[in-house]
Amino acid sequence: MKKQYKIGQHIYRIPPCPAYDISGMENWLSDLAEEGLVLMQDGFFAGIATFEYREPQQVKYRLEASQKKTGMWSDDGGEPDPEQVELCKKYSWEYVAKRKDFYIYRSFDPSARELNTDPEVQALALNAVKKRQGNALFTSVFFLLIYPVLLTRGCLLLTTISMGTWWMSLVLLLAALMLVDGVRAFIHLKKIQKSLTYNGCYNPEPDWRKNAAPYFIRKIIKTVLTVLLVFAFLQNWGISITNEKKIPIEEYNGTVPFATIQDFAGEGNSEYMLTKMGLNMGINTIEDKFDWIAPRCTEYNEHASVKNSDGKIIAGGLHIDYCELRNPKLAKILAKEFYRLDKMKGVELTDIPGLKADYVIAYIDNLHFPTVVIQKDNIVVKAYFFQTSANYTMPIEEWAEIICDSLGNSKS
Repeated sequence: MKKQYKIGQHIYRIPPCPAYDISGMENWLSDLAEEGLVLMQDGFFAGIATFEYREPQQVKYRLEASQKKTGMWSDDGGEPDPEQVELCKKYSWEYVAKRKDFYIYRSFDPSARELNTDPEVQALALNAVKKRQGNALFTSVFFLLIYPVLLTRGCLLLTTISMGTWWMSLVLLLAALMLVDGVRAFIHLKKIQKSLTYNGCYNPEPDWRKNAAPYFIRKIIKTVLTVLLVFAFLQNWGISITNEKKIPIEEYNGTVPFATIQDFAGEGNSEYMLTKMGLNMGINTIEDKFDWIAPRCTEYNEHASVKNSDGKIIAGGLHIDYCELRNPKLAKILAKEFYRLDKMKGVELTDIPGLKADYVIAYIDNLHFPTVVIQKDNIVVKAYFFQTSANYTMPIEEWAEIICDSLGNSKS
């Protein structure tokens, strides 16, 4: 049953086609006018069209490509030139609204001459829109794909694990959809421009309904993905600010799959004590993460002191990033990415011979912390240990070997 409206009632519709589908938009608006839905002045906002219900009538709509930017912050608010609007009025065409790069005109006069009869002018305007579409496409791809790669120095696996596989998948899917839509728009506009240039006209598609369903599906998917990404970003940002997933070491009930400062002292150690430092934010905490690519990742921050059996005090701060990956190949990639990220900041290599691992590299990082990256089967560890003991500094070869030997031997 067809819904009944009152005269003057406002009705809202989501366009069934993109703005660049000129004929689709024109036919859709004209079809709605025959049902009594007439587009209101400035009737497009946030992708939604506002109509006023009147007596059903025939209304011609035409979309004109803008040669200038039409955004809110553009000159004159992106509105068409007043002289152009007045000229169109003389030929019974009224400026109604704009949608992205296109101005929408209408005429209630069935005999009104065509709004634009010069195909060369139309082609030039479409070329300007096409360039802006290309720039927008490049900007979207740059910030969604290229910029993150540059920002992370190409450490894609490390970034994926840090962000979460599902989060990264959403980003890639959204980027792919935006890329496809951008290419579709570019090709469509180029096709119209070519037809106007060589044929003096273009043959519009009369039925906008044919592509409405695929367009709505893509639009819904992009909207859902965008909402999910914003939600995920805010959630991760909140967690990083509050440290709510970090558990104090003394309250941790899980297994620690690597050696810690107390293990550095060996058997017969004594006087183990956690120490505080500065603001103590995130100090002496452990955080477990779980991901499809890396079933377990643990970030460990320990500041402690302990006396070994020889009476030497081992003290300082130990930071460990521990990851168990799906297979050794991924583990090798991650280990190299850990090192590459630090290498770009500046490192001084240190030789550690004899460690029983698939990949080992040791260095002094840009903060002058002795650091080691170890890959052993599907396990990767990046650890740095800065020492504060007044009478003893444990060589990196010793504590790195203890960590290496502990991998694969979880402890409570």
